[in-house]
Amino acid sequence: MRKPLIGMMLAGVLCAAGWAFAAAAQDTSTANQEPSLGDAARKARAEKKNEPPAKQVWTDENLPKTPHPEAAAAAEGGGEAAAEAGAGEKGAAKAAGASAEEENKKKAELEASWRGKFITAHKKLDDDQKDLDLMQREYNMKKEQYYSDPNTAMREQYNRYGGGRGPELNDLQKKMDDKKQEIEKDKQAISDLEDQLRKEGLPSGWSRNP
Repeated sequence: MRKPLIGMMLAGVLCAAGWAFAAAAQDTSTANQEPSLGDAARKARAEKKNEPPAKQVWTDENLPKTPHPEAAAAAEGGGEAAAEAGAGEKGAAKAAGASAEEENKKKAELEASWRGKFITAHKKLDDDQKDLDLMQREYNMKKEQYYSDPNTAMREQYNRYGGGRGPELNDLQKKMDDKKQEIEKDKQAISDLEDQLRKEGLPSGWSRNP
């Protein structure tokens, strides 16, 4: 009875050992097929290197408090360039304004000069015309007195200087003739100024009093 029992026990032990060996062999095969932890880590690091870098999201917490030196230098350079450009523009505008002011000043002086010439010429014409009017009135009065007084008319009738009018009337007549010639010269002087004004291409309004 013991021998069969022992045999059965041995058979059971051998069977269990066989199963254990088979399981160990399967585990060994599976271990050989699966990558080790070291390989997996190296593979993960390699894949991470090939991934594109994640975009930086700036927040109040990670925003730099001071600008980057290169950015600060670029901003300073841009500010200096802008300041120089602004100064150049201001200088050009100032120069243009000064040039325009100088041009306006010269034009005003030229206009004043021409208006002064015409004012002087017209004043002389007016004065000569007034003098002629006074002479004409005096002549008419003396002529009326001369013909209204028979004694005076007879006395002066044979006066060699009177010519039938008396010496005073003759003198006045000569003065009036001279004044008329002056008036004609005054008118010609004004006409010459107007021609010169047109030739120089200046405004015709400068020939009139403001």
